Amino acid sequence: MREIPHYSASDIFSIGMENTIAALKTSVATSSQPIPREHIPLDQGEDFLLMPAVSPTGIGIKLVTVMTQNPTIGLPLVHGFYLYCDKKTGVPKATFDGSALTTLRTPAASAVATEILSKENVESLGIFGTGVQARGHIEAMLTVRPDIKRIIISGRTQESTEKFISSLKTIKQKMYVGSPEEAAACDLICSCTSSKEPVIPTKSVKPGTHLNLIGSFSDEQKEADSNLIKNAEIFVDHRTAAKKEAGELINAELEGNWSFENIVGDFSQLIEKEVNRNSLESITLFKSVGLANWDLIVAEMIYNKTN
Repeated sequence: MREIPHYSASDIFSIGMENTIAALKTSVATSSQPIPREHIPLDQGEDFLLMPAVSPTGIGIKLVTVMTQNPTIGLPLVHGFYLYCDKKTGVPKATFDGSALTTLRTPAASAVATEILSKENVESLGIFGTGVQARGHIEAMLTVRPDIKRIIISGRTQESTEKFISSLKTIKQKMYVGSPEEAAACDLICSCTSSKEPVIPTKSVKPGTHLNLIGSFSDEQKEADSNLIKNAEIFVDHRTAAKKEAGELINAELEGNWSFENIVGDFSQLIEKEVNRNSLESITLFKSVGLANWDLIVAEMIYNKTN
């Protein structure tokens, strides 16, 4: 087989957040319906995920491992590999660092939702988590809400959070280590953890706040409690995927506090302007479990821009 190009993490990140946001906005409406991912549980709560997708011109699949003990031994939580093929011939066209694709497309999707659902005069950003998704979400939020003045980061430990802040040398906004309550009191919140227990104190969330929850992808994980779900207007990336994997929503329904019928809209409906928040005082929440067609949209965009 002929040698095909491989796009490294640096190649992928060089495309930039603005281009990625634009690609999701323009391509989601014409992309095929997401194919359910295959979730294969491994030992000790670790996971192996297969995420296929098809577009009018391409076929792609991402293989992902999520190893919860990796951070304790200095390795990334998530590893991934992406294969992109021509739809007409099936010939492989390129491979990609799958983790980098995830790191770029997930915050970009949150940014699309934020641009539509959040208030325009956002001044404070609360971040839960100190991993690559937290970093990506800071960049994405500043891309669509550049008037943010301060960023409150709530991590597992003071040390890890301070280390995370010191690594963000290009960010001009003031950044602080904050308690969960301080982060939850911000105008805009992004939760990027794999927690099995809620990390966002519901009582601290103000009317008019917009939240992006991207960390959980199983019914064993939840970053918010059912009271927050009940009190918020809920938007999701895809209804079927959310019903299968959005831990916060699954648990809220099981507890009797909420129903999947209460979902206001999905990602495509947001882009098509079919749905929006009901009022400026509404708490809005975008729950994303991650869609395989987002990976394919971004992979095709990168391939086409460089060939």
